[in-house]
Amino acid sequence: MNVNIYEDELQNVWLFGQTVLYTEQPIPREEVPKGWHCYDLKGTAENPKRPYELTAQTNQNFAGSILSAVPLLRGRTQSKLVQDNFWLTAVPVTLADFCAEEGIPCPQPPEKAYQAAEEPDEAPEPAARSWVMGMA
Repeated sequence: MNVNIYEDELQNVWLFGQTVLYTEQPIPREEVPKGWHCYDLKGTAENPKRPYELTAQTNQNFAGSILSAVPLLRGRTQSKLVQDNFWLTAVPVTLADFCAEEGIPCPQPPEKAYQAAEEPDEAPEPAARSWVMGMA
């Protein structure tokens, strides 16, 4: 199950001295707003649900996802140990609330490549016909 970052509540956390958003669910990378950063938290084999390491993305020992307005991994760094740098504030917030609290612009959900076909409320008016030959 994935989280909807635009509608669901996330947890406000401190990570590496930054206020970021955390969820125990995976964040779909295609939903990450432009200019934002998404990472996975990885646990250990002994305790897979306890955040131990921040990585770009993981398939093993998934312990949660981080959404951040600032980069947390720089350059060629593939991962970073979390250790004592991860503090839950126990304050659930929406992305909009987080942005308002941090004084940053709130991103809008991405446009879908396709839109579901909508049923018109009323049938369209038929085009006016020209009954005279030669008229367009």
